[in-house]
Amino acid sequence: MTAKTLTAPKAKAPRKPKAAPAAAAVAEVPAATQPQPVPPTPTQPQPKAPRRSKGITIAPKAEAKACRWGTKQAILVDLLFRSGGASMAELREALSPWQDSTIKSGLSWDMNAIKGYGIRTTHENGYQRWLATDYAGMGTFKGESHPDDSNEAERAALLAQNLADGYDPGEVFAVYHIVLPEGMKAPVPHIGGPHITVADKMNLLVFGDPLPGTKEATQ
Repeated sequence: MTAKTLTAPKAKAPRKPKAAPAAAAVAEVPAATQPQPVPPTPTQPQPKAPRRSKGITIAPKAEAKACRWGTKQAILVDLLFRSGGASMAELREALSPWQDSTIKSGLSWDMNAIKGYGIRTTHENGYQRWLATDYAGMGTFKGESHPDDSNEAERAALLAQNLADGYDPGEVFAVYHIVLPEGMKAPVPHIGGPHITVADKMNLLVFGDPLPGTKEATQ
């Protein structure tokens, strides 16, 4: 028998490592944006409301004293006793050359401290003032006719025209009224001068009619 020649087994080539599976593509997510601060909207400055004067409020004394007819004190009493009272503009016109400071002193000192009357204050706009008196108008309100000479429709038309022309109803004025001592229904009659009634005074103050017994009334 012949002997078989033994051959060494061939070495196996090393296995190639398997490639790792490709990672799935991940969509990029944009980073969240931070909210930007919104700048404040500039606001227009609001116009300030007109200041309303506190006015004058004085209680009357126990009794009142008479004024001398024709004096500034007597004029003050007559104007303040009207149902519509008197505004500063009306007092300024009637008491010329008194200035506002002198008139206010007359309201507090002459009327109260000397004569014993009290003073109260209301606030009215130009249209209300025109209705209360025959005044030509006040502030931005203009009226050329007496309110008693106009009917309701005419007064409404005048108000509408003033509003169209820039009348401001919010513009108000102090109006002063006399306050009588308790138990009195009218001021103490003035000393001297002709004997006149309250109606005579009103006709003088409102319509300019001369007082009875005066030189102007006989002309």
